[in-house]
This record gives sequence, structure tokens and C-alpha cells, in this order.
Amino acid sequence: METEMSGRLLITGDLHGDTAALTMIARQLREGDALFVAGDFGFVFWDNRDEHVFLDDVDQFLQKINGYVIFADGNHENHRALNKFPVEQWNNARVHMIRSRIIHVLRGEVLSLKGKRIFCFGGAFSIDRAYRTLNKSYWKEEVPSEEDYENGNKNLKACDYKVDYVITHTCPLNLIPSLGGYHSAMEERQLQNYLQYVSETVYDSLTRWYFGHWHRDQEFGEKFRVVYLDLVDMETGKKIW
Repeated sequence: METEMSGRLLITGDLHGDTAALTMIARQLREGDALFVAGDFGFVFWDNRDEHVFLDDVDQFLQKINGYVIFADGNHENHRALNKFPVEQWNNARVHMIRSRIIHVLRGEVLSLKGKRIFCFGGAFSIDRAYRTLNKSYWKEEVPSEEDYENGNKNLKACDYKVDYVITHTCPLNLIPSLGGYHSAMEERQLQNYLQYVSETVYDSLTRWYFGHWHRDQEFGEKFRVVYLDLVDMETGKKIW
């Protein structure tokens, strides 16, 4: 059963657990809005009391406005902490219910909202691993598994490769030359190749594809957009803040 959405579908980029940034964005939300984050949500990172209390406060605010925060995971996430949450079904997709109104969509799932199909596929490679510690500030699960790819293929086939929106953290391979070397890593090439395949198979039905990871705001043609600091109306493609 699909949740009724009376507001807008909005999207922004990497929040990295920045409470001030999310608070500022929350002030732009209206009744019934759903805010998507294109990876590196980062509020389930340290898995400590401060994070828990902040998420509780955000959830209470979202309940008051009948809104949602929905995210695909990035590379800078605590994937072990995310995976502690039970897998549930929500709007035709498998998700982790972080809170009643804060939702992590699993890789390769197709979410149904406002009559639209939204394919979500998180994950990416941390180029700053040299400055991080395994299982403390980065996790090997940041890179998708073969099961993730198989899940994406299964769900795309089930909807006849027709989706309205795609939300990922990194991007299809053909966009890399336009983005430069900021996150260009061979360890991410398999994922970029997979997303290239997805882009070619869903392109005709696709309205827009949004991704984060590259810490910039830029459009690529009519259908692809990288988001970072901008808050964008997913349906119109227009920046609203």
C-alpha cells in the first residue's frame, strides 16, 4: 500500500551528519513534503546518544508536518549500524525504518510515491580511507555487493525497466569525465559501470536522475543532476533553496 503524499518530493546532497544543515533545510519544508538525501546522510554514523536524541527530535518534527526524510546510503555511513535495523516493507520497497519518518532505502529497491517509481541505489568508495579506520570511520560494506546488483536487476526487471526517478550516491560512468577526479577511483568503477547500464536501460522512461558524492551542484543535460548544497524540487528540477 502506497503512503499518501500531499507535498513535494525534494532532494539535497551529502549532509554528513551536519545537524545545522538539516535544521536549516527543515525550515524550508511544508506540510506533507518528503526530503530525499542522495547518500552520505551521516546521522547514523557514531551511533551514540547525541545522534539518537537528534534523530528523535527530527522524527517528532516530521510527524508534526506529516513529512519524511528518505535516503540512499553513501560511502560515509556506518553501514554496520544501518544494518542493525530490521528490514521492512514500505511503499513497495525494502527499507530500514531508522525512525517512523526517517527511512533508509536499500540498494536496488524501487520506491513508489505519488504514483512515481523511484529506483534507489546507494554506495560508493571512500577515497579518504588512508585517514580513516576500518569499522570505526569506514566500512567495507560501503561498496555494493553482488547481491545488491542482483537485487537492482530483479526489481528493474519487475517494473519492466520503467522508472520515473533514480537516486544514487555516485553516478554513471559516462559522467565521470565531466566531474573531474575528485572521487575518481578504480575501486568504484564496477559501480559506475552498473549505473551506466541502468541509465541506458531506464533512460526512455526516466524523468530525472539525482546523485551526490561529488560535492557540487550541477546539471548534465535535461535528466541528470548532481546535488550537494542545493535543495531541489525533484519533479520540476528547480532549485528552491
